[in-house]
Amino acid sequence: MASALSTSSVEPVAAAATNGAPLDRLFHARSIALVGLSADARKATGAPLAILRQTGFPGRIHPVNPRYPQIDGLRCYPDIDALPEACDVALIMLSARLVPDAIRACGRRGIPAAVVLSSGFEESEEGRGCAADLARAAQETGVRVVGPNCEGVWSVRERVLLTFGSAARRDVLHHAPIAVLSQSGAMAGALARHLQDNGTGCAYVVSVGNETVLTIADYLEWTIEQPDVRVAVLFVEGLRDGARLLRLIERARARGIRVVALKSGNSSAGQQAAASHTGKIASPYAVYRDLLAEAGVVQVDSLTELIEAAEVLVTAPEPPRRGALGGVSVFSIPGGTRALTADHLELHGVPLATFARATVAALEQALPEFGGTENPTDLTGQVLSHPGLFDQCLRIIADDPHSEALIVQVANRGPHDVMQRIELLGAVARSPGLAVIVSFLGDTLQAADRARLREAGVVCARDAAEAARYLGWMYRTRDTVRPRSAHRADAGTRDVPQRWDELVGELRACGIAVPEQRIAQPGAEIGATAHGLRWPVVAKALPEDCEHKTEQGAVVLRIRSVAELEDAVRTIRARLGRDDLRVLVQEMVADGVEVLLSAVRNPDFGPILALGSGGIAVELFRDVTYVALPTDSGRVERALRKLKAWQLLQGFRGAPRADVPALVDAAVQFGNRFADAAADVAEFELNPVFVRPEGSGVIAVDALVKRT
Repeated sequence: MASALSTSSVEPVAAAATNGAPLDRLFHARSIALVGLSADARKATGAPLAILRQTGFPGRIHPVNPRYPQIDGLRCYPDIDALPEACDVALIMLSARLVPDAIRACGRRGIPAAVVLSSGFEESEEGRGCAADLARAAQETGVRVVGPNCEGVWSVRERVLLTFGSAARRDVLHHAPIAVLSQSGAMAGALARHLQDNGTGCAYVVSVGNETVLTIADYLEWTIEQPDVRVAVLFVEGLRDGARLLRLIERARARGIRVVALKSGNSSAGQQAAASHTGKIASPYAVYRDLLAEAGVVQVDSLTELIEAAEVLVTAPEPPRRGALGGVSVFSIPGGTRALTADHLELHGVPLATFARATVAALEQALPEFGGTENPTDLTGQVLSHPGLFDQCLRIIADDPHSEALIVQVANRGPHDVMQRIELLGAVARSPGLAVIVSFLGDTLQAADRARLREAGVVCARDAAEAARYLGWMYRTRDTVRPRSAHRADAGTRDVPQRWDELVGELRACGIAVPEQRIAQPGAEIGATAHGLRWPVVAKALPEDCEHKTEQGAVVLRIRSVAELEDAVRTIRARLGRDDLRVLVQEMVADGVEVLLSAVRNPDFGPILALGSGGIAVELFRDVTYVALPTDSGRVERALRKLKAWQLLQGFRGAPRADVPALVDAAVQFGNRFADAAADVAEFELNPVFVRPEGSGVIAVDALVKRT
């Protein structure tokens, strides 16, 4: 029996028409070739036909298998060249060695897209040759290849479900404006299954597989342009084109599309597992965490949270901005949850609204004297005992000019009270455009009741902690910074010198000073070298001669005389085993907060800027945050505020405030110049940079440039 299609009331109503976009014919297919289809529907290679029929695909299906004249009443063709038409898409279920030629056949027949379910490519040593041949075939023909080694794609409204996965075997499909893009086939199936089972639904599901041709960014680029997508859900193991993905996420946020992601492979063991599964090597999790957050992604820690976030973000609107006093308003019947709710909201960085005087006065007039009328409220059980009082107080709080979202905290008969007031709650959610969350005392509603509330635009939470977590996701998407402006420069052409004496000019171009300094040449008289310097001084090997000076004993601090300097220079040369070594002598910087500025080429995201505590503290405390390049002053300052070093920069325990504006400007110039540097410049590190007191600027005492 053909599947019924359920359409959520919270989605846009217009469907995308098929046009010239590269993936349109895949997701809006009206003719499908099933290449390598088995006559046994119990097999993975036989399931796709059964799924297409069960879910009601309205187009034409052409099996391709030379073993059968027909399969399940459909004429079966011996090969792709024999097909009666140029199908919109081919679903390929052949052994890996046969797939590249199948793609070439698709190209000859005019089939623009193929979904390759077959495994045995990059995920195995022996399959890499097949993968390379598959990539060549796709390039030669222009065929868009999904996979290989994937569970396929879903296009729910068009009922194009090209998969063998059990999650697609269903008689009812629920459509909602959610796109699921996953680098794991099992996770894609699990997300689709839960979203369908709980009645939320989805619009598109893509198991991207090995990404031999198309990457997760290609699918995101297409889905965020669709009118029936408002939430994009990503499961990520590793990226090849992370910089492009960040730009697309920022474009999605500019279009009002919320993006939620679960990143795996974060521990050392997890990175090894991800590499063996997909052929990728993941970058450190901190880079993903910071760069995805900067782009506006809601990041979660589990599959359960990923499902919840999709449901919450597709149901509730983004909280409006209502000034410095704006925030979440709490309609609470039990007084015992007031402090608990406030605690959890603060934990998730969610502001509480400050009620207007008129709101407090209206609540005081409506409630008994023992009620709490400040936010969070304590409305007492009286709102349930007096007819109409619940409705009256709810509207008073919702109508407060500072209400950006609303928690309705019910008591022990909460499920009963809520289900009686679905129309009221829905009207409150629709009228001022508020995010409305009903919070219970540990209760879980039946799926059907949750679906009714979701249709009304109301989110359900089991308790105040869950409600605060949900609101944290909503506020994170709302407070996303705007997309970065285009950075115009001769990217990839500018050289970065390696020698310290040349690097000084590079630093000054970024607004970064260096201490007064001299070079102690071999055989030179030390007293003459130090002439004009203020004591104390520092002696150290030049950065081009020694990367890790502290570990190798190639730096001596607090030198107060010529004799001490002579001894320090001899010691450094002896420790490095070079009598001809030039030694850098600098005036010692006595004031300022030590920070790290390091620009690197990340394998997943391209050029990025690391900011952190400087000196040895960066390794000891791991106090580092990351920003994608090119960047701007707003992003750099927000990144600095995440650091423990921020307290030092603000003036800790009576110390003067540091020159943060100078640091921000220097970091922007330093990072953006690195982004324009030649591709062989792999890293440019300044550690430490001293941020001096306000108005005094920043000064770098060391630098290191690494090339590939």
